[in-house]
Order: sequence, then structure tokens, then C-alpha cells
Amino acid sequence: MRHFIPYTIPAPLLSSAAAIDVEELSISDVGEAFTQRTFLPSELAAACLMRINHLEPYLNAFIWLNPDVLDDARRADAEIVEGKQRGPLHGVPLVLKDNMDIAGVRTTAGYAGFASEDRVVDSQLGAFNGLDLMPGHDAELVSRLKAAGAIILGKSNLPDFGLDGLRADSSHAGDTLNPYDRRYAPGASSSGSAAAVATGMGMVGIGTDTAGSILFPASAQSLVGLKPSFNLVPTAGIFPGLANHDVAGPIARTVTDAAITLDVIANESTDVSALRYADSLRRGSFKGKRIGLFEAGIWAGALHPEVQSHYSKMIRIIEDLGAETVPVVFGDTDWKSRWSSRKSFVDTNCYLAGVDAYLAALGGDNPNSRLAFRARTGFDIGLGTTAPLHGLLANTGINVAISGAEMDRVIEIAKSLLRHYQTILKDKRIDALFMPRSINPLPDLDGDTPKYLGDQSVATEVNELGLPAITVPAGYLDDGRPIAVDIVGTSLGSDREIHSLAFDFEQHTRLRRRPAI
Repeated sequence: MRHFIPYTIPAPLLSSAAAIDVEELSISDVGEAFTQRTFLPSELAAACLMRINHLEPYLNAFIWLNPDVLDDARRADAEIVEGKQRGPLHGVPLVLKDNMDIAGVRTTAGYAGFASEDRVVDSQLGAFNGLDLMPGHDAELVSRLKAAGAIILGKSNLPDFGLDGLRADSSHAGDTLNPYDRRYAPGASSSGSAAAVATGMGMVGIGTDTAGSILFPASAQSLVGLKPSFNLVPTAGIFPGLANHDVAGPIARTVTDAAITLDVIANESTDVSALRYADSLRRGSFKGKRIGLFEAGIWAGALHPEVQSHYSKMIRIIEDLGAETVPVVFGDTDWKSRWSSRKSFVDTNCYLAGVDAYLAALGGDNPNSRLAFRARTGFDIGLGTTAPLHGLLANTGINVAISGAEMDRVIEIAKSLLRHYQTILKDKRIDALFMPRSINPLPDLDGDTPKYLGDQSVATEVNELGLPAITVPAGYLDDGRPIAVDIVGTSLGSDREIHSLAFDFEQHTRLRRRPAI
């Protein structure tokens, strides 16, 4: 872990900040407090900093902490006093994953080789010259958050290049730990953002998801994780995973907070009649809906007995809310064979092309291609570095750049599968899927990443098809391990529908509890 230097919080802020229970505040609570002058953004930011000072040495959630956060918050104070509140995120302290660009702030993507131009010691390569990856402008979603008045607390930890499904084992910053029990996996790769939000070190986190990297850490840390429809949130200025899969979205303590954040970072709808995401949330959303359930063998193997028992209880809850559940949606169709014949996750990859595009957009003294990067550092991004942890990149086929024609074919296959998925759901009148997040209980921190990735009930399918999904806390197993359910949309753009279902479930159950740390 990094050496942590605590923030110095000015004495006038200490007493007022100490009185703010930031772990229990919602964004709406904050807005009301600002309106009533119960407290101001600088006091709320100081409350988060106090939590960071207390917990960061134990959890290691951050890679970079904003040294100007209190100055930024004081400017938000002044605007509020002048009656210039910009919206619901004005003065709200947020956390960004450190694959998102902030002008003048290093983007490490978790990797030591991006954190310094000094000699770097890699566990696989030995010593080599690193590179200070310094963007000249903000990522598009960061610009939107700043324009909305949000306060950026810092950038959170992630595994090297985001390529681990179990933990944030950054070669630069070390492991992020799970605040519910540091023996448990925190999920990855947005686990730093999740740990910050779960403990009140920030109000909301922004993560990215290529194959479950919002959904996993949110579920592992009893949070709401919102994976939007593909292209709903801009990804320009974010270090890529797979450009044909990547999405960015919020991690929050409530469905409402996630929806409010999405309203700020989402691309504007062309439908003028469309509700804001936060305005679409309704109690009673499950009533009269036909909800498809998990089918062992279609998405993954059979559920672990503890998971099955808990999932069965959750099914009864949505039935009590008025849903009609459908246990067989895909099992009597050709879905599995059609899905199995697709181009695989590895073969459909456009990782290298995405990296080249990202580097080219950085400008300044940064390399504008992988070749330029190799000339300066002596190694290839994603090849032979610490990125292939747990064998995720052991197959070099994942790093083969594919032609435009091949990419077009891959996209057409995905579109065909999406049409097939939608046809099945339409024929059976299914309004959403309701799934356990994983087929097994949350593993220990030293668990097997490939196995854990295989444990997900559905994530690869959701990402390859571009579908929206939201994970919601569903309580805890007997040993305290968090457990969650996913609600998956029927089509691209069905985000509002699943958000409202998640809200209905959340408001009825209220199963999340704060970590005891």
C-alpha cells in the first residue's frame, strides 16, 4: 500500500464536519441541507476528509487525493450563498476511478509504469523506464460533473489496466480492501470507488464496466451499481478496456443517488418527453410485471445452496410486490447455442486500437501510439506487464488488433444476438430479468479470479449486448458476506425501467446496512 499523508483540516471546519453523518446522507439530504444552510459544501467535504484520514490507511481506496478539494468546496459555498446552486450535485463530494482523465493530474490506470518517469520495478519485467501519463484535458464525463458543481475528492484504486475481476491489486498502489470484512474480495475493478462510497469517504463513485467492473464491487460492498446502456455515458478520456464493451456509471448507496448522478453524466436524450432518470423512480413498479429468473446452465452453473436459498427469498419478495415470475425464459429456446456460437470475448477484442486512440487524444508530451510508448519505456502495453494477472491476458489473441471489416462483422453478430434476445423476451412478454449477482458467495481476497469471473450469473452477456443492468443490495449471508441481485433490461435504452424496478425493490426491502469498520 501507498504511504498515506492525512489531510490537514482547518480548525473552524472540524466541529461542524464532525457533526455530519456522511455515511447516511443522500444527495437529496445534502441539497436540502445546503438550502437550509444546515451545513455547506466545505463542511461536507471536510466530513469526507475526516473519514478519509481515519479509514484510508486501512482500506487503501485512493490513488490520488485532490489537494485543492477544500478550495473547490469553498467556491461551491460562495455560489450557494449567492443563490447560484447549479443542481442536485452542486457541492457533492465524488470519487473517480483512476482510469479517468483530469487535466494536469496523472492517470495511472493502476499501473506503476504510468505513475512516474523514474525507474520502475515490475514483478515480471524487472526494472524499466516508466512514463508520467499526464492528460491535458478532462474526460467528457468529468467535465460534466465539474459543470454540475460536483467536488472531486480524488481518484480511486484499480487493478493494473482494470484487468482483474476479484480485487484492485494495483502495482502502483497495492490492494483495496473490503470494509465489510477485509478478508473478503472487494470486487473489481472499480473497488476503490466502491470502498470510498460504502464508508462515507465520498458520496458517490464513478466506475467503469467492461465485464462486471461496476456490478461486482457494488455487490461485494453492499452498494447500488448502475451499468448503463452502451454509449449512454461518454467514455472519451477514459483509459480503455474494450471499446466495444466499455461503459461508465455511478456506484452509490441508493438507487436514487445513482439515478441523480446518471442524469448529469448521461448523453442527452433525443426524446423530449423522456423523464429524467431520477424522476422515473416509482414505488409499485413490480406490480403487473413479468420478470424472468435465473436458469442454471443457460447463464452459468447451478447456484450454491446458500445463494439459492437467499435468491428464493428475493423472488418471493418481488412476487409479493406484484410481479409474475417466469422461471423458464431461455431454456426452451435456442438462445444458448446461438450465444455459444458468437465471436468470443477474446476474439471480439479491440483493446489495442482503443489504447492507440486514447494515447493519441492525450496530446502534449504523451505518446500517441503504443509504438511510441514502447520506444520510451521499453515494453508493450498489455503484453508482458503485470496486466496479465491471473492469466487474463495469457492468451495473446486478446491483444491482436483486428481489421475494420472484422470489427464490422463482430458488431453485426452482437446486433443479431441482441435482436434474438429481444425477440425471446418480447414473445414471452418479459419486462426485465431478475438474477443473483453471482452463483457462489463472495470469495475471499486471495480467491481465484478466473473462477470468480465465471461465478457471475450474467455480465459478459450484458456487456457484449450493451444492455443496462443494475445491482442492488439483497442482504447478507450468515457469515456476513454481502449478497446482491441484478435487474437486467430488455433492450438498449431500457435504463429507466430497470431503475424504477430497483427502486421499488430497494424501498420495500431496505436490506443494506453500513459497514462496521
